[in-house]
Amino acid sequence: MTAQRKTSKPLTRRSPRQVRARETVAVILEAAMLLLQRQGVAGLTTNRIAERAGVSIGSLYGYFPNKQSILIALARRLFQEDRKAVVDALQSAVEQGADPVRSIVRVLFLRHRHEAVLRRTLLSAYFGAGLSGDDAEQVSAQVATIASHPQGPMAVRSLTEAQLFVISRAVLGIARSLTESADEVSGVEQTLEDEAVRLVYAYLEVVAR
Repeated sequence: MTAQRKTSKPLTRRSPRQVRARETVAVILEAAMLLLQRQGVAGLTTNRIAERAGVSIGSLYGYFPNKQSILIALARRLFQEDRKAVVDALQSAVEQGADPVRSIVRVLFLRHRHEAVLRRTLLSAYFGAGLSGDDAEQVSAQVATIASHPQGPMAVRSLTEAQLFVISRAVLGIARSLTESADEVSGVEQTLEDEAVRLVYAYLEVVAR
């Protein structure tokens, strides 16, 4: 079920291991994100990013060889935030006695609708660099975290790898479609959430027989 990873050139020149280096990278990425939000990808250049971040262009190139590598780093950061949001939503649902499936679906849908143009830009850079295999691995790790949660939606069900793949990619596919069709689904968000939750429970009921 794991997609084959494509080989690509290094996306960064060196890893920021020291605290100061990590802080510099964080500042560069924050500056790039701000410029993307305000001016879009057309207005994003390494010179403008360096100026906004308050670092020399040489310092920027010390970590990122080009603009694409910065976009990819931002995409990876976005995916990390997505995964954290899902885990937090699941844990919060467990603690509050809420529906864990609905909580996960809701946070996924909210995040994929929010700033859809920006997300499309980052996804385009990420997948355009041949990183679909990396994405598949990260999604699988996220699904495994949810499936192994002792009080999560799969706690009383034993699903095969194939079944987990089908239902998780179905929900994620809907979420990612919302990024492409954010304007089209405006006003029916709750209906989409309800239908996705119903889809999950209907599938779980069938495979549990």
